[in-house]
Amino acid sequence: MVSEAQGTPNFGRRYAILNLDWMALLLSAIEGTPEGQSLIENYKKWNEAVHKKSPRPLTIFTTLAFAHGQPEVERGKPFSKLIAPFGDFKAGTPETEIDTRFTVNEQDIVLTKTRCSATSGSALEQILKAQNIDTVVISGLSLSGVIMSTVYHLFDLDYNIYVIEDNVLELPPSDTAEFKALFVQKILPRMNLQVISLETALRALEQSS
Repeated sequence: MVSEAQGTPNFGRRYAILNLDWMALLLSAIEGTPEGQSLIENYKKWNEAVHKKSPRPLTIFTTLAFAHGQPEVERGKPFSKLIAPFGDFKAGTPETEIDTRFTVNEQDIVLTKTRCSATSGSALEQILKAQNIDTVVISGLSLSGVIMSTVYHLFDLDYNIYVIEDNVLELPPSDTAEFKALFVQKILPRMNLQVISLETALRALEQSS
């Protein structure tokens, strides 16, 4: 993790904000927990700062959604068992939209994906390439699934990656501390990726072009 002694990082000129699965269905599942309440407040703070930034960085939200009946999901497989407790993730329903507590406007991009990684079933890779992005700043849930799956894929594509530690959560939220100890404090630093606090991210956002 970037320490205060190391100073505030700079995201540079070609960075994107990637908000993974800030969707109503998942936020409603965690909002009754202390961890979930803290995460939602952190999301609000980060989202507001990003939308006030001028010029606005490329800002991308992802949502997990499927056609009626989930034809994209093979029944009985590990992925289908993973998502089953949360609902059917039907495309076009309020549950799979970005939660209304967060600002999403015409400058934002909302991508639908069909697996854990933000690159699965979406145009994320094409958008990042077309916009000449070299750095991605990540917030989202869940840590062991969506976030790490996306991180591994973007890592293989040689992107600079920042993960905001205060803006990630495991499902269920009670497992967050244990999974952060593994992924955030051990695996990500070993991959030479940057883990930063929300306050550091806010300063970096202010200083970046």
